[in-house]
Amino acid sequence: MNIVNRVFLKIVLAPAGIYQSMGINTHQLKAILFTKLLMDDRRPNTIQQTQAKKQKKPISAATLGTMLMTGLMGLFFIISFFIGKDLVTQTTIYFSFFIFVLSSTLISDFTSVLIDIRDNMIILPKPISDKTFLLGRLLHIIIHISKLVIPMTIPAIIFIGMSLSPFQIIPFLLLIVLATLLTIFLINALYVFILKVTTPEKFKAIISYFQIFFAIAFYASYQLVPRLINKAALENFTIGNSGWAWLSPPFWFAGSFEFLSHFAFTWPLMICFFLSITVPIASIWLVIKYFAPNFNQKLSMISGSESETPIAVKDGINQNTANTTSKYLVFLSAWLSKPGPERMAFLHTWKMTSRSRDFKMKVYPSLGYLVVYLVMMFLNTKKFNFASIQNQTTSGKIIYITLIYFCSFILILAISQIMYSDKFKAAWIYFITPIAKPGLLISGAVKSMVAKFYLPMVTILSIVAIAVMGPTIIPNLILGLCNQLLIVNVIAYITVRNLPFAQMQNQGKAGFIRGLFTFLIPFTVAGLHYFIYSFMPVVIILSVLSGIACWLVMDAIKHKQWSMIKTIYEG
Repeated sequence: MNIVNRVFLKIVLAPAGIYQSMGINTHQLKAILFTKLLMDDRRPNTIQQTQAKKQKKPISAATLGTMLMTGLMGLFFIISFFIGKDLVTQTTIYFSFFIFVLSSTLISDFTSVLIDIRDNMIILPKPISDKTFLLGRLLHIIIHISKLVIPMTIPAIIFIGMSLSPFQIIPFLLLIVLATLLTIFLINALYVFILKVTTPEKFKAIISYFQIFFAIAFYASYQLVPRLINKAALENFTIGNSGWAWLSPPFWFAGSFEFLSHFAFTWPLMICFFLSITVPIASIWLVIKYFAPNFNQKLSMISGSESETPIAVKDGINQNTANTTSKYLVFLSAWLSKPGPERMAFLHTWKMTSRSRDFKMKVYPSLGYLVVYLVMMFLNTKKFNFASIQNQTTSGKIIYITLIYFCSFILILAISQIMYSDKFKAAWIYFITPIAKPGLLISGAVKSMVAKFYLPMVTILSIVAIAVMGPTIIPNLILGLCNQLLIVNVIAYITVRNLPFAQMQNQGKAGFIRGLFTFLIPFTVAGLHYFIYSFMPVVIILSVLSGIACWLVMDAIKHKQWSMIKTIYEG
């Protein structure tokens, strides 16, 4: 256990005498908290989970990583004190940042603390009293929240003490505690609402998508917000002039901070002070009185069966899963793949990428990062406008080719992950089936990724391009699409050396360098395409050659033999 967790453990166990007078077994309490904090150190946070597992050694300092990330977020919050003309506006923006990031972080890490259903199976069967068990969970939640809140607020405390007044730190800390209580209420209310309108299994998927959204939103705000800021408008902004501000809890805390800092006894500030005190306290009372019982009942459903729907069996077939393949997916599989192993791999890959949380946490945030990067690139292009694309000027050609070849980055990223899975040992099913050419499985998986991550974007882009620039763009459009498919299939033929989802994630420096080189290929081809953009005979000839080459590479993937498959599966 690291020193930070040891300090927190000593602090929460300091009133041991009070705990004993309440009937708490302090030795058991210490053992529970020690184990929970030790597990926290080995559990990566959400942002760490979006990264590939590059080393085999287990994580042992996840707590320090989480505190470092929240500390950097808190440092970013300091920008709020340079926006607006008055302290109320500045602190309203700060508390908005604080409540949003804290709630997002807590929701993203829900499985580790707030919804730790393993206690019911591991601790409750032991001879431990309910009081000890409940206090252990509450203290663990307090420690977990403290490890997020303290580093997040330290930069603001230092800034307030140096630029405003050291005496203003005390009311600021009080309001941070109240804002944290309100955030806990909002999270519990959100959980209860989601569990009420959906099933526990879908609840897990919703939280996973929220984790992805949070990772993308944080990266987008870091990249885009500073570029979109109108400095003159923000310097003169005053939130008190907006009527909707009274509906915003951050405005209550900001007004209360102004009231406690300068003792300004005005009706608006006094109302803010009253709301900032009563609403969080009343919210926690609602959580304890009404939300907690219903919440715990729903949690027991999560720890139970995977689905609330009863199993219906007819003629030996599970009717709940017999018709899970949509007509759209059946049509795509029949159109793009041949019956047999290739179609099986097509359907299997499509469904795995839709259901695997591990795949989604690795791929979807990165897709969001690429989109944000594309938007940022266009914002930095001063000559970017709709007319330049329509008239196919020099800048318009660059933008159009960038949009075409950008789709290949998304597809390459998705295909790079189809070999990997945390459940890679389930790949034994491949080795007991009479498949003569394992390349058919790889081909089906690649085609599935093309249909899922490439076909929708290409369809939209093609329709928009033809509508904006006319039929004259079709030859360059076909060349770009054929080049992308050729690039992706060549990369798949070279790099995909294992069957779909049959390998443990283990990429080191070599994998990073290979991935970097892979992403340079579309840049190079896009540059060459730009130079021949206006030579239509050359474009048409190269389109035909690129299409033929793509078909040959796809056929080569299908004919991969078992000797070409790098099998690391160990039964």
